[in-house]
Amino acid sequence: MVLTEDEALELLAYLVTAARTQVDEAAEYGPLRLLTAAQRLAGSMAPRVSPETRALLDGPIQRVPPTATRSADPDGYAAALDGMCRALAEHLVTRYGVDGGTR
Repeated sequence: MVLTEDEALELLAYLVTAARTQVDEAAEYGPLRLLTAAQRLAGSMAPRVSPETRALLDGPIQRVPPTATRSADPDGYAAALDGMCRALAEHLVTRYGVDGGTR
């Protein structure tokens, strides 16, 4: 099990309340809230995963400051998100042996 029931409920509550607050917030907070949820999920997963997945969770996902927004450094922000996507994709390809054309 990756999350306990309490951890899953905490993440669910965060996502639902973040969706509600997003209605009244600036659009740039949406990605920030998603990254915060990803960091919380990673933190809950870390003690229960393989060493390879743990390295991913401790890497680029945790390196983004909790107050990072695209307005401060649009190119750097996009590059950080690209790095997270790339690291996750590489991990999934390695873990599941996907060669790009078989699924």
